[in-house]
Amino acid sequence: MKYQTRPLLFYLYVVILGCVSLFGAPAYADTEALLKLLKVLRERGTISQAEFEALRTTARADEKKEASKQDPLGDEEIKITEQEQSKKKARKASQDSMKIKTGYNKALSVESADGAFAFSVGGRLQIDADFADDDETPLGSGAELRRARIKLKGTMWRIWDYQFQPDFGEEEMEIKDAFIKFKGLKSVNFTLGQQKLPFTLQSWTSNNWQVFQERALINNFIEDEAIGRRRFGLKVSTHGSHWTALAGLFGEGPDHGGPFNESWAPMGRVTFAPIVETNHVLHLGASAYYRNYEHDPELVFTTHPEEHIAPGLVDTGVISGTEDALLLGGELSTVWGPFHAQGEYLHVKLGRRNKLSEPNFDGWYVQVGYFLTGESRNYKGAEGRYGRIFPKSIVSQGGWGGWEIAARYSNIDLTDKGIVGGVENNFTVGLNWYVNPNVMFRINYIHAETEPSSIVTGPGINEAVNIYTLRGQIVF
Repeated sequence: MKYQTRPLLFYLYVVILGCVSLFGAPAYADTEALLKLLKVLRERGTISQAEFEALRTTARADEKKEASKQDPLGDEEIKITEQEQSKKKARKASQDSMKIKTGYNKALSVESADGAFAFSVGGRLQIDADFADDDETPLGSGAELRRARIKLKGTMWRIWDYQFQPDFGEEEMEIKDAFIKFKGLKSVNFTLGQQKLPFTLQSWTSNNWQVFQERALINNFIEDEAIGRRRFGLKVSTHGSHWTALAGLFGEGPDHGGPFNESWAPMGRVTFAPIVETNHVLHLGASAYYRNYEHDPELVFTTHPEEHIAPGLVDTGVISGTEDALLLGGELSTVWGPFHAQGEYLHVKLGRRNKLSEPNFDGWYVQVGYFLTGESRNYKGAEGRYGRIFPKSIVSQGGWGGWEIAARYSNIDLTDKGIVGGVENNFTVGLNWYVNPNVMFRINYIHAETEPSSIVTGPGINEAVNIYTLRGQIVF
């Protein structure tokens, strides 16, 4: 009787457990319940130890088989999931971490480890002193904080750049740059906001890296309030290693409002450098700038004699009834080892209302320079302009820095068709000392002559002025 009862009880327990599993219990729950049941049966003597071990092995094999049905990838899928989670954690850690950088040619910058986000703070200080020795008209002398700029710039999501640059060196704080730039297309960039117009080589090159303390006389054509070096607008640019092409449509700046703000200007510049090698460059360029005026801008062309404190020696006075202005420029420059040369010509044609005369003005300059310590001017072919000078030796590291001598002759003619603005010719020589890539000191001597000066400054009077200028500069 005992022999018959044991199988019956065993089969009864197994049937009960099978019924429980039909109601959706997980495979691992069935196995655990069965193992507990088998232990009870073994302890009561219903099944032997050998039967217990055999049934336990079968139950665990069935558990693995069931798990394999529910998860066909098994351990392999678990491994892949773990790898993906590990990669996600690594990416998140990379995004959360950051790199802090600085250096002689970099502003203080903070950058995410993956390079997708960056922010930097830089700027410049230029401290000038000018001394005038004049024959006829007292020009005055003095010192000034020529420029004091803070530059905030950054990158977001790799393809969006932004820049904000105020200048505290003027009588009132002035916003120089405030723009966003899209560079998601490899070959074309779009820049929207307040920005510098890419017009003429000397203007497009930063004042940090000019050869002389001030740009040549023709710079006064675009420095005028009614024309503008910096304006609100949209610029499209593209480039190769030897060429650039930039075009844009620009309105007025942040300080211009009312009817005057209805002035719009399309402009463009192209450059080509058939030679761009280490220390050897040949650069050619051309630019056009057209500005139309809905209302009379009361345009005035005047000049600083290639320094900033003295008033202009030639001056057109107000050219009333101006309807539009067309500026056309050509440029040529070369670098040959420590020697460099540059020249530009600029022609200005004015259109006027009410059948008033339409004068043409122009100007040009040529300049040469030579590094006594063997450096070369730093040409950037993909930007079509010059950049930072890197002296071969650093003063704080036992060197003498970089030393450069330079000379320039420039001309501007503001007299035509009844507008007697005068003609000015300047001769400038300079000595530049690049202490390191960030600090520079310079001295310029300028001899300025008018023939004659303008109707505003005094008709028929020929001026002859000698000016001495000094600058200390730091770029960070």
